[in-house]
Amino acid sequence: MRLMSLVDFSSDASGQIPYEVIRDTLRINDDEVELWVVKAITAKLIDCKMDQMNQVVVVSHHTDRVFGQHQWQTLRTKLASWRGNISNVISTIQANKVTEDGSQAVQGLVVR
Repeated sequence: MRLMSLVDFSSDASGQIPYEVIRDTLRINDDEVELWVVKAITAKLIDCKMDQMNQVVVVSHHTDRVFGQHQWQTLRTKLASWRGNISNVISTIQANKVTEDGSQAVQGLVVR
């Protein structure tokens, strides 16, 4: 949500967003402002430059905040994939636990 709020500012502002506005809106510390701007750049939500001397972010391009049918379908596909991956991890852990418990039982028999 913080990244989306930052994108909203870049679309509403005159191309310049003061660090202080970002800090107050995102409810973060002064030293986190640039980190969040870098996150937005990395996510390709905004294209900007940080003017550290004047404590201003100069936005040259931003991604519109739209979430339509295509985005919902993509999200659904990703979530289904993640769910399958998590299910596989759980199965692997359970299989290893059974194998480990069996090995310990065999070792207990050998030691006696």
